[in-house]
Amino acid sequence: MVLREHASLSLCGAAALYLATADASAAAAFWVAGTLVDVDHLVDYWRDDGFNLRLARFFAYFPGRSPVFLLLPFHAWEWVLGLLAVVLGAGAPLWVWGLAMGWLSHLLLDQRFNPSQQPLAYWFAYRWNRGFRASEFYDGGAL
Repeated sequence: MVLREHASLSLCGAAALYLATADASAAAAFWVAGTLVDVDHLVDYWRDDGFNLRLARFFAYFPGRSPVFLLLPFHAWEWVLGLLAVVLGAGAPLWVWGLAMGWLSHLLLDQRFNPSQQPLAYWFAYRWNRGFRASEFYDGGAL
């Protein structure tokens, strides 16, 4: 999914969370996590293209060419499931619940709607075991 879609769907989720809880911090955390998990794409972009802040170039990078490696540290089931376990076990504040649920929604949407990906690609251990090679993340190595 693209940023616009994540931002829109996360806004809907944040609004629903706010209506259910009346907690603005939880709603904001949901939106931030649901939208900004994609900031980890900057790591791969800057590694391959050098540090720059040209947004048009960044948004054209992934559809326009296939990176050799994809680290994507935030796109990992291990971290969000770990956070959910801590939230459940520790009685975390509502904003942490919002953060965890926004992050979970982002990964669920990506896992379902990103085309041509390997089924296990959103496990950090899977990518690490394969040297973070993009060809192991996507079927045929194409984005």
